[in-house]
Amino acid sequence: MKVCVFSDIHGNGPAFFSAIGNILSEDVDGHIFLGDLCGYYYDQVSIFSCMRDIPGLVSLKGNHDDLFLRIYSGDEDVRRDYRSRYGNSMEKLLQADCRELADWFAGLPESLTWDDLGTLFCHGSPGEPLAGYIYPDTPLEALAEEAASTIVLGNTHYPMHRMVAGKAIVNPGSIGQPRHGGWSSYAVLDLAAGEVAFREVRYDPSPLYAQIDDFRETNTYLKRVLSRCT
Repeated sequence: MKVCVFSDIHGNGPAFFSAIGNILSEDVDGHIFLGDLCGYYYDQVSIFSCMRDIPGLVSLKGNHDDLFLRIYSGDEDVRRDYRSRYGNSMEKLLQADCRELADWFAGLPESLTWDDLGTLFCHGSPGEPLAGYIYPDTPLEALAEEAASTIVLGNTHYPMHRMVAGKAIVNPGSIGQPRHGGWSSYAVLDLAAGEVAFREVRYDPSPLYAQIDDFRETNTYLKRVLSRCT
């Protein structure tokens, strides 16, 4: 069983539409999205329109996707906090026809287990599927007792392949906001052979910088983090 895994698009249309052709051209048995289509940037609706047409795509819910659902349901406290911390991406999304996207998010699982292949997929961590963080330098001893022999997760935006107690811990990195000093990344996993191959895709971020300026964002992080790969 060979799968292509990608994560953390975060509304970055220029990155996503540069990467999706590569992702779909991989010679694999299936594609898995680990969550966080939403957040930070602005092309959530067009990205969703593309993703829903990918045959057999398996998707999970991320923490920013869950925050969108809370905002969409009318939680004004979460909405104000999100705008203060992350900028105006949710505000733009709320101005669009996002009912179908909200329904899709609401139906997504927080984790997925393939018992026959000994594999667990989640956005965050086995203990906190939505919002856990396992970085390249996070101690892994707590994962040694997990039943799965391969744990595939996202959320940190850092590509990672580590071992603990004979278990593989894999993060494909981020499509929309890589933080490891490289470009948009995803991973191809051969679950039978225990092999992991990382891919990077370059893209032109200048249209995204223009979008950030158009929305008069005051959060300098939205641009600063993108400069790690330019």
